Amino acid sequence: MLTIALGFGLYSLGYRQGAKQVEMARSGAESPSTIAPPKPEEAISHTPPSRASDQNTSPANPRERSNRASEMASDLRNIGYEEAKNDLDAALSKAESMNPREQAFYVAGLFKYIAENSSPRDALTIAKAQAGTTRSFALKALVAEWAVDPSLPESQQEGRLRRVLGLSEGRYGLEAELASVLARSSTDPAIDTAWMEAFSSHPSRTEIVARLSPSMPDFDPARTLAMAEGWTDWEKSRFADSLINNWSNQDPKSAWDWYSENPDTLPVNASDQILNTWAQKSSNDMIQSLDTFTDPEDRRLAIEAISASLAAQGTDQALDWVESLDEIEERDAGMQAVYQNTPKGIGAVLKLESGFPKIADIMPTGALVSTDLRAGDLIVQAQDSGKDPQNLYGRNMQDIVGLLRGTPGSEVEIRVLRENQATGQLEEHSAIVERDLLILESSGRN
Repeated sequence: MLTIALGFGLYSLGYRQGAKQVEMARSGAESPSTIAPPKPEEAISHTPPSRASDQNTSPANPRERSNRASEMASDLRNIGYEEAKNDLDAALSKAESMNPREQAFYVAGLFKYIAENSSPRDALTIAKAQAGTTRSFALKALVAEWAVDPSLPESQQEGRLRRVLGLSEGRYGLEAELASVLARSSTDPAIDTAWMEAFSSHPSRTEIVARLSPSMPDFDPARTLAMAEGWTDWEKSRFADSLINNWSNQDPKSAWDWYSENPDTLPVNASDQILNTWAQKSSNDMIQSLDTFTDPEDRRLAIEAISASLAAQGTDQALDWVESLDEIEERDAGMQAVYQNTPKGIGAVLKLESGFPKIADIMPTGALVSTDLRAGDLIVQAQDSGKDPQNLYGRNMQDIVGLLRGTPGSEVEIRVLRENQATGQLEEHSAIVERDLLILESSGRN
């Protein structure tokens, strides 16, 4: 990125707002990266083209409307970019008065210019100085500019920009969500560092640092954990858990190797967390590394994690692998993990239709095979032995599956509606089903 160091004297109208924040942040350090004023011929009108605000000529064809919307967005970005070159203060003030839809793309162009002509630290200082939606769009625009691969086709870059601009705050706040975008991208480490520094006092700093640190080329777990010095005890605990979770998702083997050498540094549940994540990401890679587990307890945990992961992929596959283990104690541990992670239920593939859970298919080895229930039936009620009936109409799939699954050997009475092919009328049928293990060839059965 081009960084042009200029003083306040080079400005006729000034770079007051952003440069003032940079100067405060630097506290007298090296001169901040600022943006040169444009030549007179570079200035453009502050009035968008008439088509950007013309609401009466919207084409009827959906594709034409989409093209017009893209053109309007592109126009607004170009205007924001050029007006930032002309007078940054005026452009920032103008952004505050725009409606959110126009503001998003105008600010995207404005901060594209800032990102191209400022260091990441200075660009973030300017963005953080904004208020309300201008601040949100400014942070999103910077991340979009930094994270989008410029070698991608323009249409893909446009799509990525729109997705980033449309991000919600998520569970941990916008700053943490945008940190995840940076972590998934091949950004300059200086950008990740600047982001962590900019939000070092943010309430979600535990998530921000935990998400960005493992992706950095010089990642040092001990040094990263030391960043929590001075934080509250709750934050330190939360940070350690989140760091292990994010690191395990990115590089579980490295996380395990480090934990094995530093077992007292991380939470007591770190071993389970790392091994389970590793098994879920690549059970085959973990199987290949199984012989490196020399500690009996660690090896048992690894076998349980692999068995559980394989059971979720297919019961037969899991059982075959467990049977291949040499030691009977290890086979027992694996079998228990397979059993615990194999679904137990009625053996139906369900889908929602008009508010009803519909039996889309019946598993060949499932419990429904021996009943009169069939594919196409609409389940209306389930009643466990000795319990009150539960109506299933209008409920979400998670609740429905929870009511139909249960301990192998337990019984549930299922009532369904079925269309009489001769009369076209709905009829009610019921069957008592004895739940069983669901021997899966693939996931998604109930």
